Amino acid sequence: MPTINAGKYGYMISSASGTGAFSTVRNATSATGTVVNQPTSNNQIPVQFSLAFGSKGDSATLRRSWLAFDVSSYASGFTISDLQLQFDPTNLTGTNFPIAIVASTAQGNANTNLSQNDWNNLDFGTLYGGSSSTYWPDTNNVSTIDLNSTAIAAFSTSYLKICILWYYDYTGTGSLVTTSSSAYQNFGYTPRITFSAVATGYGNTINGVTAESGNKINAVSYTDLDKVNNAS
Repeated sequence: MPTINAGKYGYMISSASGTGAFSTVRNATSATGTVVNQPTSNNQIPVQFSLAFGSKGDSATLRRSWLAFDVSSYASGFTISDLQLQFDPTNLTGTNFPIAIVASTAQGNANTNLSQNDWNNLDFGTLYGGSSSTYWPDTNNVSTIDLNSTAIAAFSTSYLKICILWYYDYTGTGSLVTTSSSAYQNFGYTPRITFSAVATGYGNTINGVTAESGNKINAVSYTDLDKVNNAS
């Protein structure tokens, strides 16, 4: 199975206070806090939520994680399946921390660092994985999370770019009670994707025989051909 390391990866922190603090920070156009690119340390917190409600006002802090992969080598000519995100969490993560993985528009062609202005460079309408019961692994072992067919379709653009966030940051519902939790990750292990890639080969017919028949030309299987007489 091919494996592709993230070309760029990192996370950022943003906070807000006052009435509707969660909505304010969720929908902000830029982050208010630290931006970390290509972290290497253990026990980092790339995804987090913290919400508080009180007589002196509300407060909210969110962290979001971004990863970008150059998949241009598999943008065409392959059928992609079994796509998974692979990373190394730690067992300091809060219990049952649900996540969503959505499309990102940050990090250029998997070659650009994050900045505070990338805070809203994600697409809440394009879900690549996760659910209310997909929990960040609370383990010290390298783990995987399945990505869906929508993520596979992004291969055709040559770049798979994702943002990982608290599931209720994705839905926009937040919480009505004071609560917080953090997802921990060991960045000594570079995040990566793994997948199956099967060459599609020559898909037309030759003398009325289809590629699926298993026939060969000059001992080369139809399914291993890209062109015949320069015709694709």
